[in-house]
Amino acid sequence: MKLIPTQMLPRLAKAARGMTLTELMVAIAVGSLVLMFMSVVFADSARCFVATGNYVSMNCSSRNALDHMTREIRRAGNLTGFTSNRLEFTAFGTTNAFLVYEWDANSRHLTEWQTGNAQTNILLSDCDNLTFALYKTSFAPTTTILEGKAIGVNWKCSRTILSKKLNTEDEQQALIVIRNKPL
Repeated sequence: MKLIPTQMLPRLAKAARGMTLTELMVAIAVGSLVLMFMSVVFADSARCFVATGNYVSMNCSSRNALDHMTREIRRAGNLTGFTSNRLEFTAFGTTNAFLVYEWDANSRHLTEWQTGNAQTNILLSDCDNLTFALYKTSFAPTTTILEGKAIGVNWKCSRTILSKKLNTEDEQQALIVIRNKPL
């Protein structure tokens, strides 16, 4: 056993005492600030990650809906019904089969259905507004079905996160020519 000189005993006793209450409170306050800062950074990063995922999902849905509508309208027959939120076409080569696109403001869905098919296809959801427009062969606007050769479609979608409307996709616009419409 080693003996400690008596002049070192006061220093050793002071070092072995530990932290004072003030030092402990300062350490807890600094640690709490660091943890609070880290939790704010984590929450903001998670919110940005969810928002980016929503934008990607809405953009993908919009592109898929537009591609599908373009393909089906181009292969459809004659336009038989038109309003700013509903389109009705005959199937190409027939007069008794119909293809219908309709936007419902209450459900915020753009749907497609065909006669002879019991299934309704939801092309877009979370759609805040959607309008169809009708254009002549010169691409001048018209409201007469007989003059219409192209369909303009315009929509805006959004999503809510924790009951707040946080994500809004920019407007999507397209002009679709009805290929099989008789002139």
